[in-house]
Amino acid sequence: MSVESKKYSRKRNLLIRVILHLIFWIGIVFYFAWGFGFGNNIRLGFLNALLYLPGHMIMTYSLLYFLTPVFLEKKKYVSFFIGLAALLLVCACYVALANLTIEVLPGSYKGASLGTGQNVLPFIHVAAIAFSIKFLGNWNRQRQQTIEAQHAQLKAELELLKSQIHPHFLFNTLNNLYLHTLEQSDHAPEIVLKLSHLLRFMIYESRAPKIPLAKEIALVQSYMELEQLRYGTRLDVSFVYNGNISDHQIAPLLLLPFIENAYKHGTSHQIDQCWISFDLSVEGSRMRFKLINSFDSDEGFGKVSNGGLGLQNARRRLELIYPGKYSLQTRSEDEIFIVDLELELDLILEGALIDEDPFAQSTQLYDLEMPDSR
Repeated sequence: MSVESKKYSRKRNLLIRVILHLIFWIGIVFYFAWGFGFGNNIRLGFLNALLYLPGHMIMTYSLLYFLTPVFLEKKKYVSFFIGLAALLLVCACYVALANLTIEVLPGSYKGASLGTGQNVLPFIHVAAIAFSIKFLGNWNRQRQQTIEAQHAQLKAELELLKSQIHPHFLFNTLNNLYLHTLEQSDHAPEIVLKLSHLLRFMIYESRAPKIPLAKEIALVQSYMELEQLRYGTRLDVSFVYNGNISDHQIAPLLLLPFIENAYKHGTSHQIDQCWISFDLSVEGSRMRFKLINSFDSDEGFGKVSNGGLGLQNARRRLELIYPGKYSLQTRSEDEIFIVDLELELDLILEGALIDEDPFAQSTQLYDLEMPDSR
């Protein structure tokens, strides 16, 4: 924001405050004019209300802009009440000096006394009303600031959790590529190509708070195809999904940590035949995701997976993004590890553009393009 914009904003806010204060005091004048016999003698009713207006203003502004910030907000309660008592004494002196009122019936001015109700109580009432309005305004402002701070903190935490996925995934994939290049495998170019598409998704598209469920499934499928190149026939993979996946959206990279966890702590530690089963279904707006993988019981996979960084990351993201809308269970049984996730999905907003094949394979590596700087 420029200096001129800040000056304009300050002037505008000041003008709004002045107008609100004027409206408040005009309302007070009308209230007391009515109370002093508005229906019988309008002119004298207004005159009497105006005579007491400076006293109300002294009481109100002294309370709001001196006693409260100097003593009450700093928890100097004794000084605050001493100052309040002194302020009430000043108001009592003002009443004694003004000492004018109007009869309800037509008549002339007469001296006011405490017995007729013309005392400091109206000053206290007006100041209490103004104090309540200011207190509610400050409370609402602080509440909004707290909500904004919480949102910013949650957003930062989500970005941190998401950023932890990227290097972990990249390390595993590059390690896979390194092994194939050592062996001069024909799969090395294919791995680089698939990796380029996955990185494009992670760098550009995963920034969105939600993505189509079809894209998330395509990402997982591409990752599992990469891993299949690494394990070959030693790994059996079942990849099944059904239901209406095209109309729903999900937080990006939400399923990937579960898949990585299965490979890192399960199949990578097995010498013999290993397997992974991916099953995802959508009924209405409810998604059920079940992932089962084999593991070597000697490696203690069940214990590691329940407390591993990948699953902790996924759990925390579910808590932040889908509070009260998910159910996640993980358990190990007879050398298999099971992840069972149920999640309430959001519908894709109308007009959102969806790629029918988000991971369509290109035959050229330079398909990974930089965004237009314009």
